[in-house]
Amino acid sequence: MPTNYPKLGYTEIPTYSRHPKPATGEDGFFAQTISSPITIPLVRTYKLTHLQSLPLPSQPPPWPSPTSPPEPIPVPGADLVMVLQLASPGVCGHPDTAHGGVLATVIDEAMSLGVTLYAPEAGESGEDTGGGGGRIRSKMFTAQLDVRFKRPVAVPGEIEGRVRILAKQGKKVWVRAQVVQEDEIMVDAMAFWLLTSPAKSVL
Repeated sequence: MPTNYPKLGYTEIPTYSRHPKPATGEDGFFAQTISSPITIPLVRTYKLTHLQSLPLPSQPPPWPSPTSPPEPIPVPGADLVMVLQLASPGVCGHPDTAHGGVLATVIDEAMSLGVTLYAPEAGESGEDTGGGGGRIRSKMFTAQLDVRFKRPVAVPGEIEGRVRILAKQGKKVWVRAQVVQEDEIMVDAMAFWLLTSPAKSVL
């Protein structure tokens, strides 16, 4: 079980992308490929119980220079926190170090759940029986993802993916996220997401 969670002001929510959906293959990478005792055996997700007041800003703040020290996303303050256990050797790039592609995936998955907090139309509706059917899923896509690796992430170990929604304008959403390990910012990222029209039923 992740340490120090749930924190005051946070509520655990399902990590939908960790649920296999064999009818479509959707989320297969996060739900199956890197869900094992030697990759990422455990994920828990928590949302800020009282989210930001609406409406959100329509434009994001300026993105800082790559050489500027990142400003931490505080807890509480992050809209969403994803806590993950990283195992060895399945997520390693260098010895005892998480592969950057895995960390970018963690950020992207955490961001996607953060987006649905303020754009529920981009989430899932209908009953999910666990068999991959009975769901209607809207479409949302990462249009741009800027990832800045600040420090190596030790494996095995626990990390937090902290997400803050910065702005929303129509179907455009700007998001910031950080990977934190032992209170140090290891990865800093900002993304631009696009929401599209709801997809038809997967059945």
